[in-house]
Amino acid sequence: MTKASYQTLGSLAQAAIAKYLKQATRREAAVLADTNPEELHQMRVGMRRLRTALQVFQPGINIPKAAKEPCVADVARKLGELRDLDVIEETLQQRFLPELPSDEQAALKTAFAALAKRRLRVFKQVKQLLEGEKYRQLKKGMKGWLKQPDLNAIAALPATTAMPDLVLPLVSRLWLHPGWLIGTTETLEVNTQLDPAAVDELIDQNSEPLHGLRKQIKRVRYQLKLIEDLYGDALTAELDNLEAMQETLGQLQDSMILADFLEESIPEARNQIPSLFSRLADTRYEAWQQWQSLQGTYLDPETRHRLRLILLTPEAPKDEPSVDVDSDSEVENPPKAEKFSEPAAAETPTVEEPSAAAVEAQPEVTEPSTSQALEHATATTDLPKPAKARSKGSKTTFKSMLKAAGKRQKAKSRGSD
Repeated sequence: MTKASYQTLGSLAQAAIAKYLKQATRREAAVLADTNPEELHQMRVGMRRLRTALQVFQPGINIPKAAKEPCVADVARKLGELRDLDVIEETLQQRFLPELPSDEQAALKTAFAALAKRRLRVFKQVKQLLEGEKYRQLKKGMKGWLKQPDLNAIAALPATTAMPDLVLPLVSRLWLHPGWLIGTTETLEVNTQLDPAAVDELIDQNSEPLHGLRKQIKRVRYQLKLIEDLYGDALTAELDNLEAMQETLGQLQDSMILADFLEESIPEARNQIPSLFSRLADTRYEAWQQWQSLQGTYLDPETRHRLRLILLTPEAPKDEPSVDVDSDSEVENPPKAEKFSEPAAAETPTVEEPSAAAVEAQPEVTEPSTSQALEHATATTDLPKPAKARSKGSKTTFKSMLKAAGKRQKAKSRGSD
């Protein structure tokens, strides 16, 4: 009798998708009521993380067409457009307005009026989307999949086996992003000799690749957050650094967006509100200095290689449920679930997972907004029941393949005797 347990790729995918679908959809009514911008923020975060889960686990899952990642991306994008306007208003009202001279505060009334008009238009688009057929089909498809998950054969693999091959390509795309090289010398060292005017020009000329790098950092952070339980505490420092880089580059991006909005909304804005534009420039310079410290760290090949080595060696979570396994018997999983067993092995791992309803009952972990202090709370998620794994276009399962292999091995052994 051997104690063994593991989390499959399929069960991990089900748990993540259930968790983030719940986080997003439970906010719908509050978003449509439009009384608290925090609800919009959390729904947007839920949709982005749901999209990340679909990207990470895509090789092992077959999601209905109406609920595929591009459909989720469309919703997240529209929510993000509305959220960006809330961030502009929040930043102006709370961070800059109280410190401006009275004449500049008066000049900002024009900007606030333009902001309110634009937000009303975008909110109508969000309302139309959330009450529309396309979004209804997305939810229906996703909830239907959670009740009867359609998984590919590799979904039966232990998560610790599959995860390095799924995650390392995502990290490689981050390391190869050209945004890392902005503001470096010919020898790829961080150039710390730039004055504020030169930094502002550099940011202005490279706003697109810097924004692209931030999005890629955010993507990888969300992806690693999904699987951090497989690595114990090994990813904690890396996740903290990724979050710091995301926040710092976000400050650069938000400052540029705000400056553009002010110039669009207020005639001769730089002459009417010079103090505000000066403050925005100071903010960008401070953020750039913070970014350079992180940039230098992650341009170091040893730092990059350390993360690769961490991702190569996941561990099974310590709190995984254990089950008794007979070395010479087949393992029985919950009803209608496929077994994953080694026919000739002395020790056989198995899966014992709670239902998807347990995921729905879990408390939600919210993402801090721009007005909140950064938090690093991690929610423990119960796993849904493993679904039947199948290979695409075939009814052959791991069970039948492995049993057949075992029979061939036994026949070969008898022949040799």
